[in-house]
Amino acid sequence: MQTEFIGKNSLNNIKKIISDLDAKKILLVTGKDSYKKSGSEKKLFESLGDTVIERFFDFEANPNIKDVQVGIGIISSFKPDLIIAIGGGSVIDIAKLINIFAAHVIKEKEIYEFVNKSESVNKPGLPLVAIPTTSGTGSEATHFAVVYIGNKKYSFAHKYVLPDFSIIDPSLSYSNPAYIKACSGFDALSQAIESFWAVGSTEESRGYSREAIRIILSSIEMAVVESDEKSMDRMSLAANLAGKAINISKTTAAHAVSYPITKFLDIPHGHAVALTLGSFFVINSNYSESQLNDVRGIDYFDNISKELLNLFDCSGPKQASEKWSQIMTNVGLETNLRSIFRKKNIDYDLINKEINLERLNNNPVKVNSSQIEDLFK
Repeated sequence: MQTEFIGKNSLNNIKKIISDLDAKKILLVTGKDSYKKSGSEKKLFESLGDTVIERFFDFEANPNIKDVQVGIGIISSFKPDLIIAIGGGSVIDIAKLINIFAAHVIKEKEIYEFVNKSESVNKPGLPLVAIPTTSGTGSEATHFAVVYIGNKKYSFAHKYVLPDFSIIDPSLSYSNPAYIKACSGFDALSQAIESFWAVGSTEESRGYSREAIRIILSSIEMAVVESDEKSMDRMSLAANLAGKAINISKTTAAHAVSYPITKFLDIPHGHAVALTLGSFFVINSNYSESQLNDVRGIDYFDNISKELLNLFDCSGPKQASEKWSQIMTNVGLETNLRSIFRKKNIDYDLINKEINLERLNNNPVKVNSSQIEDLFK
């Protein structure tokens, strides 16, 4: 069970967490530059008191297994009482990974094997506090983490991966550049939508999604374009709700397609997802009963689809797709994937080989290779 602290200045609760756990040695997992730029370093300093601190920050933006090895080594030698992860989704993900891996893995070879053996997890790691400095990934609310081995992406999932504490202090996101706010916001909105229509959705996950969608649609433009603090506060809450939603349902086709877009076209994750999600309003509306992945059937999915369109205040999927593109434009995001693809001169086959099939199966409607290819060509 996770303990949450949500709201402006909720970072102050870190002092109580440290005291309650009687933590003397703390491993800080942070971004390279965001730790200072977000104001986290200054705000956290007073709460750390006289604890002994080790900081781990020298890792790739997309966590890879070699970075995980380094982090495990630091935990082994430093022997902290508590881990605090403060940063974006990658920072929190790598903290989750090194924490659970260090509790189980000893030899280097075992690290590679362990990625595919989440069922081997039999104990929790150290107490972990997750503090996001962006309003998008929801990693603080999920029981899985992304790691790359070479060019292949893995999602490691287990209940013990979920952080013990989350602190959602929106003031830590205020200094983010507009582009980062836009990417993060669309990541959260994409998660909320995908969770809403996912095969793995439940009434609980749709409740989180529904609220996240409402908040983001009413707040994202003011948060990104005007840097309005109340809107940014609401975006932080919505991102956490979207994280809770995908923690139950997982994501769908737009996320599956996004990973190779980020990898080969060097586009941040939230922007990469946004580039195709609008098209899935239309793709997921064209189906027969035999094309449904969701066993709850046509009536169920029709009702879900209608409610989602109502949330977007749209009469049909084409209008929703157009509205999606318009919001992207309004917050300064490029909307034309084909144009980006041509500029990068990347072979489509590279993208196709890397698409996450597990996420495609969680999409409510079967998606074929020609539909995916059409998104790019």
